[in-house]
Amino acid sequence: MSIFASVHPKFIIVSRPDDPLRGTFVYGKVWNHKDLVTGYVKVHGGGWYDRDDEHLTITLYGSSGDYGDPRLAFLNRIPSELRPYTFYYTPIHGLPGAQVDLSEVEWF
Repeated sequence: MSIFASVHPKFIIVSRPDDPLRGTFVYGKVWNHKDLVTGYVKVHGGGWYDRDDEHLTITLYGSSGDYGDPRLAFLNRIPSELRPYTFYYTPIHGLPGAQVDLSEVEWF
């Protein structure tokens, strides 16, 4: 497999200009974080993720080379297919993460 065909599990937090404080979790397997951006949005950082379907956890980690550290304070909207998952955040892959408070999140 060519390294040029390689994609990685990455995420960003974005908000629309008309609602700049309400960030949406956008994720996927892409080459660059900017590949997750569609339309005109404000990006509140990003990173990588590990999704464990057996234990229903998603660990967010790292920092986007395109947009910097994820600003989780803006994480207000998450796709409903991820509702069963518990989210954790750690700045460095492999370290234990702290659980992300999703009590105020809108699932869409």
